[in-house]
Amino acid sequence: MSFDLRAILEQYEADTPPAGGVPGWLRQSWSDPEGFATALAPAHVGRGAPFKSRAGQHYDFFHDLVGRHAATDRIALRTYERAKGWRTLSYRQLHEQATRRATAWAQLGVKPGARVCLVLHVGPELLVSLAAALGLGACVSLLPPGGRRFVARRLAVLDPQHVAAEPHQAPLLGPYAKCLLPTHVPSTPALASYTYKPGEAVGLLFSPLADPPHVPVPLRAEDAWRGALVDGLLTFGLAPGEHLAAPGFHTLQHLPALLFTTMLRGATFLHLEPADVEASPALLTEHPVRALGVTPALRDVLLRTRLSLKSVGHWFRNPEGAFDWQSWSDWVKQCGLTSVPCSNVLVDAAAGGTVLCSPRRVGDVHTEAAPAPGRSWALLDLNQSGQEAVGDTGLFTLLPSEGRPLGHIILSRAQGQYRYAGARDARREGRVYPAAEVTEALREEPGPALTTSVLPVPSGGLGDEHRYVLLVFTRGQPLGAETSVSELRRRLELQLGAEFLPDRFEFFPLHPRFEEDQLDEAWCHRQYLTGALHHKLSDPLFQALTALRTQALRTPGGTPRDTPATRR
Repeated sequence: MSFDLRAILEQYEADTPPAGGVPGWLRQSWSDPEGFATALAPAHVGRGAPFKSRAGQHYDFFHDLVGRHAATDRIALRTYERAKGWRTLSYRQLHEQATRRATAWAQLGVKPGARVCLVLHVGPELLVSLAAALGLGACVSLLPPGGRRFVARRLAVLDPQHVAAEPHQAPLLGPYAKCLLPTHVPSTPALASYTYKPGEAVGLLFSPLADPPHVPVPLRAEDAWRGALVDGLLTFGLAPGEHLAAPGFHTLQHLPALLFTTMLRGATFLHLEPADVEASPALLTEHPVRALGVTPALRDVLLRTRLSLKSVGHWFRNPEGAFDWQSWSDWVKQCGLTSVPCSNVLVDAAAGGTVLCSPRRVGDVHTEAAPAPGRSWALLDLNQSGQEAVGDTGLFTLLPSEGRPLGHIILSRAQGQYRYAGARDARREGRVYPAAEVTEALREEPGPALTTSVLPVPSGGLGDEHRYVLLVFTRGQPLGAETSVSELRRRLELQLGAEFLPDRFEFFPLHPRFEEDQLDEAWCHRQYLTGALHHKLSDPLFQALTALRTQALRTPGGTPRDTPATRR
């Protein structure tokens, strides 16, 4: 099967949607991913140094991502810190530092296939450690430093043989502190970069799209390399030396895919923290950005500041976010982007990169999101029977499906057009909310034990968004300082991180129902949604029964939670 590469690139550069649905070459790329990658590679390389990798045969990530650009003056990473301003890491510096680090790590026992977890924030240390691990053929995991319980639970599942982290992060590592690798060691660089086989795991990643989110997903070398190849040239349209930025896009969902994409292309990944952009939106204009990822939060900040973004060459949004057409349209006009192409892009790093994307359209906010080029996929029945969907709506599943999470995206198609229609279960901004981890963090020490339940409530709108309500039962006790909203927020941020805070807290000085020593969450949710819990708070008879039950549980032999005799 042959591909007309010139026609493909011309269509992308035209930034106009094809007539009559998806083009023929895109359909061909779904059935022949290997042939599509082979045809795309020469255009990706251009006049630069050739790849050592060969589609479907072997993949040398260190050479293709770092070594090919080491003789240039291009910037691999540009980050901003309030105290120091802009910081850069060139490909030349990255190659030298990663080679030295890999040499030192090899002497400490890091071998091909070793599980290496990088507990680092996005910055030069992360990029150097990632490149060093890839050069040694390791299976890499990314785990941003966060709450103690958040890190501990995921480290226990990964069980890494080696960990890279800043020295001051050692207390977060618990028993894995003994696996800590040095990041600053003198060594004479000597590295023969490792070549991965197509089915070999280059990463073991946490996808916040998978359920449960604390179970890692293996990333095959073939998926990672092909995803970076397609995304760099087609999805984001990057040229060597250009910038890609996506402030606020979830780290575990988008990295290392976006890093692979920019580095394979010889481009620059520009990292900005959302708080820094909110404090100084003009940071987005200090360097020309070819491809800018925009979240609803960033859009609202830019709407308030009326910042012109005429230097942006292409902007994209995640279709999983709530779709407020009027706000997006106002933002496009106000920031001077009416002549700038835009697209919808859904990235899952655990799948190797973009899984859904739309053709770029100039100034036209739209809802289309077709399967990404070069991806084999199937549309399965919504009942999760494993068979293909009979109609034009179903669960979008990448092939081969072995080792991947079950299809989680509902995709619909009509007259050749594809649209993201949400997920099969409740999500917040497309991601699984770890309700069990939240309730465990509040039930266990440190702090007073609480009986809590998390309830997802649909918020309405086209984005299929949900809000998460934390129901807190104080078991007859009035709300005190130890169970105030501020205290619960503090405990959750300390144990898990700010992103896991619920959207709303509801306190009830009542006793919830238990079944076989387990909280009856269905009862709790039903009572809240019907208004029964709020009614009981104002019912004098029920208040008296609650006070009586509380006193009974305080008697000798009573327990701090409901017993079988008090479950009515």
